[in-house]
Amino acid sequence: MEIQVRGNGVAVNDDLIAFVNRRTARLDRLIDHVVDAKLELRELHNRVRPDTTAAQITIRCGRDVLRAEERAADPKQAIDKAIDKLEQQIRRVHGKRQRRHAPGQASIRGALSPAESVALLQGLEAEEDQDFGDLVRTKRFDVKPMDVEEAIEQMELLGHDFFLFHYADEDIPSVVYRRRDGTYGLLIPRAG
Repeated sequence: MEIQVRGNGVAVNDDLIAFVNRRTARLDRLIDHVVDAKLELRELHNRVRPDTTAAQITIRCGRDVLRAEERAADPKQAIDKAIDKLEQQIRRVHGKRQRRHAPGQASIRGALSPAESVALLQGLEAEEDQDFGDLVRTKRFDVKPMDVEEAIEQMELLGHDFFLFHYADEDIPSVVYRRRDGTYGLLIPRAG
C-alpha cells in the first residue's frame, strides 16, 4: 500500500516515511482494493502540557472509508497507536461482514419502517434563537448513493455517532445516527 504522508507543523523526513511504510505493510494483507491512503501529522500546541502530535490515517478501499486518529508526544508513537486502532477497525469490519453473510442472521436493512421514520422526524424540534458561536470548520466530501445498512457500516467504520449519506431508496440526502440505547435512527428530510 502506498500511503501519502503530509505534515502540518511536523517535519516529514525519510526516516519517518520508512517507519510509516514498515508499519503499514501489515495492513496490506488485511485490506484489498485500496484506492487512496493518507496520513496527516499535525502538531498540537498546549499551554499547560508538552506539545503533542496528532496522527490521522484515512484509507479508502472500494466503498469503505477507514479512519483512525491518535495523539502522542512523539510522532512515531502517534502513528503506532493510529495504525493499531485502524487494524482493530479492519478486523471488526471483516467480522461484521462474515456474520452478515452467515445464514440465519438478521439484517439491519428495514430496521425502521416508514411510519417510524415519520414519527422520528416529527419528534425532533429545532430550537430557535440560539447562539452557537463561530463556525470553525467546513468539510466537503463526496456522497455516494447507498442503502441504510451501508450507511450504518460506514458510520461505524469512521467511529462517528452520525453519518450523512445519499439514501438510494428515497433519492435524497439522509442521516443515520446511533441512539443512546445502542440502536440506530434514520433522518429523512421532507419538503415542508
